[in-house]
Amino acid sequence: MKICPQCGSASDDPIEVCPVDHSTLLLIDASADPMLGKLLDEKYRLVRKIGEGGMGSIYRAVHTEMHRTCAIKLLTAPSPGKDEAIARFKGEAKMASHIDNVHAVTIYDFGQTDDGMLFLAMEFIDGKPLSRVIAEERVLAIDRVVHITNQIAEGMAAAHALGIVHRDLKPDNVMITRKGADADFAKVLDFGIAKTVADDAGENRTKTGFTLGTPVYMSPEQLLGEKLDPRSDIYSLAIIVYEMLSGRLPFDGDNPQAVMMKRVTSEPIRLGAVAPFISESVERAVMAGLARNREARTADVEIFASELSRALHSGTHQMGAVVTSRLAEPRTARETREVTGVMTSASGSQAVTPNARVWAATELSQAVVHPELIDQRAATSEDDADLLSNSREAQVTTKQPPRGNKIVWAGSLLGILIVGAVLYVALASGSSTGFTLVVNGAPPNSEIFVNGSRRDAVVANGGLKVVGLKPGLAHIRVSHEGYADFTTTVTGVKGEAQSCEAQLLPEIKYHAAMVPVPAGDFEMGSDEFEDDERPTHKVSLPAYYIDKYEVTNTLYKQFCDDTHRKYPPDPSFEPNYFSAKPQYPALGVTFEDALAYASWAGKRLPTEEEWEKAASWDPISSRKRLYPWGDESGEGNISTGKPAPAAEASGDRSPYGVFNMGGNALEWVDAAYKPYPGNQKPNPAYQMDERVVRGASFLQAQNKARTSYRDHLPRIFPEGKSTPVGLRCAISANDPRIQSLVHERSK
Repeated sequence: MKICPQCGSASDDPIEVCPVDHSTLLLIDASADPMLGKLLDEKYRLVRKIGEGGMGSIYRAVHTEMHRTCAIKLLTAPSPGKDEAIARFKGEAKMASHIDNVHAVTIYDFGQTDDGMLFLAMEFIDGKPLSRVIAEERVLAIDRVVHITNQIAEGMAAAHALGIVHRDLKPDNVMITRKGADADFAKVLDFGIAKTVADDAGENRTKTGFTLGTPVYMSPEQLLGEKLDPRSDIYSLAIIVYEMLSGRLPFDGDNPQAVMMKRVTSEPIRLGAVAPFISESVERAVMAGLARNREARTADVEIFASELSRALHSGTHQMGAVVTSRLAEPRTARETREVTGVMTSASGSQAVTPNARVWAATELSQAVVHPELIDQRAATSEDDADLLSNSREAQVTTKQPPRGNKIVWAGSLLGILIVGAVLYVALASGSSTGFTLVVNGAPPNSEIFVNGSRRDAVVANGGLKVVGLKPGLAHIRVSHEGYADFTTTVTGVKGEAQSCEAQLLPEIKYHAAMVPVPAGDFEMGSDEFEDDERPTHKVSLPAYYIDKYEVTNTLYKQFCDDTHRKYPPDPSFEPNYFSAKPQYPALGVTFEDALAYASWAGKRLPTEEEWEKAASWDPISSRKRLYPWGDESGEGNISTGKPAPAAEASGDRSPYGVFNMGGNALEWVDAAYKPYPGNQKPNPAYQMDERVVRGASFLQAQNKARTSYRDHLPRIFPEGKSTPVGLRCAISANDPRIQSLVHERSK
């Protein structure tokens, strides 16, 4: 049987294209699963099995009347002893259908078919579970964690408002997908064991006494079988956040039972102990959600998310996804009045001064007796701080003189004005030309470029200081031979100081040679070529590493031997290719095997965005290359009919020093073949559930070596068929394993 993935129509005719909407038909193998191809409730055609749930199977389906793709959770016909499961299933459907939030899965329909099967129809989410994201990346950038957490909290808050406690919140039940420009759009799934808050405590358990939920993420009160409220979900969310930030769980133990016991009797491992790069404010926000006593725990899920967000954004700013330094303290009300020229007397009356600079000078002279104001202004420069410190000895006072001594008072005031004016000029002299930038963390003898021009920097407190920068937005590039350039932008105000951590990343060897791609924006796609490359859009990525070369036959053989997998089939042009060409790229690798290899190597497949940035973006000129090597054709191992060694670039070297991204072998990336946000051009291939491959192969034409060119392949190849597709891996730069290598390399 063949089924149209767009309209759900079925056909046994030997045709390949649907006569209704011209989509490519899918061949359904009903022998593998008798439910495939079934028409459920006379309107839902089951197309593909996509998972197993706690109470049944989950299928991708098409509503044959509305032509809408959806997911079907199916519970088989009831049998003796299944009454409780059926009741829970119906309760799930009724409650979940009332949750109305973009970050909670939408329920379309539920019911029971004539032959007794229970079903739940919900939106189909093309993405991957958060558990897989964590498994692939281990540690997520903190701003990304906050973004995901805010969305989960919003979805959970909508459920809590209806009196629903999820009871099984875990990374497996959070899907990460793309929505518009947001590549980390979160959806909370499976309220399948949720109960209303008004439920009796005894209903928290099944009749067999088993506590519903996943023990790893359960709150202490849930493990004890107590009556639950939303704070139980907050505890589960806090564990998820802890795991995203540290790559581990907050409890250790020799076995699951020991871990569960610790959760009930002990405090969790402090986040800062396992993730020392996390600030104390972030740690406090997370640990407040992990309080063992729920009375001491953060009581509202939205408050938990907002506290985490506030801990990140108040008091720190980020440069290239790295939290770097304290933000400047806000101006005091008095300083604000000074800028506008409005002064408030002791009696509370206000007057507009004829000369705001004179009043500012007067106020600066008075500030000598206020150390906290001195400290605020001392950030402008070290010389200014010394000047203010020395001037404390003057002990200028502003006490009101006795009545009748107006001459003395006037003289004192004049003296104050003079001293204040001198201080003001001294303070302004070091910063009148702009603001100061201090760059920390750069190797000695690094060069600093501001808006494309090299600037001289002096060593200051372990960093590099540049003074006199023009107020406003400045593009900063820090460069050092042997390292990838660090780029960022800062906004400075006249007279203030800004600082940033310049993490210059060196090349490393992590299972294979890897090159760094620093954090920053780039332009993805193209408006000049194929429809699926449109539109050109800006993407911002945190720092990451990508394999310098394609995965070779040698490395892939190690993986196959370690995991007891079959070797890939040899290509037709060389029967002994896999064994006879150890330094050539592995070919005939399926998408599933590529994922498995990356996991075996402790890495992941690059995203489509990561691949294109590494291939195309020139960080020096801030422009996109047409081909990895430049804008002129003629390079790369393309249209030769034979592969080349992986380390032989043949002129094909990207701006970041990555070899053979425009030729040799096609390469898998971890992305479904879908249109870019804003692309309304229909394409039947978008419905085929295929994965994206990038780069041209030795069999393809030159135009397919363009850095924006996209192609797609099925996840699994026909038995024995070799396709010229291989892979290279990526890993986030903030992964602790990478950070330790970078630290050793930088010594």
